[in-house]
Amino acid sequence: ARRGGAEKPLEGAAATSGVDEPRGSMLTGVSIATAAVSRPPSFGRRSTWESAYVEQAEFSWYCGWADLEPFWAELCPTKSHRVLLPGVGNDKSMVDMFDAGWSNLAAFDYAEAGVARARELFGARPVDVRLADARDLPYATASFDAALEKGALDSIQLGQRDRLEGLRQAVDELTRVVRPGGVLLSVTAVATDRIAAAVDATGAWT
Repeated sequence: ARRGGAEKPLEGAAATSGVDEPRGSMLTGVSIATAAVSRPPSFGRRSTWESAYVEQAEFSWYCGWADLEPFWAELCPTKSHRVLLPGVGNDKSMVDMFDAGWSNLAAFDYAEAGVARARELFGARPVDVRLADARDLPYATASFDAALEKGALDSIQLGQRDRLEGLRQAVDELTRVVRPGGVLLSVTAVATDRIAAAVDATGAWT
C-alpha cells in the first residue's frame, strides 16, 4: 500500500485467530513526526488531546483513508459490518471511510473536545460518537464485527503510569466487544511490539 508524505512502514503482521470462531488481527507500524517522538509523554495526557482537538480541526493520524482502504477492504470486505473506531478525535480519514461505504460505525474518544470534533466532522452522518475510556468500554460483549484504531493504543501506552497495564486493559476491552470471527486493525507507531504482545496475551487472536 502507498504511504503518503514522510511516513514509512516499520513493520506489520497479519493474523487470524480465535475462540469459537477465528478473530482476525492485523498490526502495522508507521513512522510519526520527529516532534512526536521527541516528546512522547505529552501524547498520553488528556489535556494534550483536549488542546490539540480545539486547535486543529482535522488530521489523518499516521495515514489517510486512501492508504488504509486496501488493507481494510481485504480484512473487512462486508461494508454493512458494525465497526468500532477508538480514539476517533479529529481524524478526517474516518469520515472518508464512512463515505466509502462502511457506514455502520460507532466511535469514541476520551477527550470531550475529541468527541465534539468528531461529531462536527461526521456532521449529519448517522454515527454514534461517545465520550468513553478504552479501558472500560460502554458497549455490549461481541457487539461489533470489527475495530479499527489509529494511534489510540499508542496514546494509552504513553499515558499510563503503568503503561503495560493500561494497554492490556484496552486490548482486553477491544477483544471483549469484537465478536468471535471479527477483525481488529491497529495502526501503531511507538508501541508496535507491545500492542502485538498484549493482543497475543488475550489468547483470542492468532
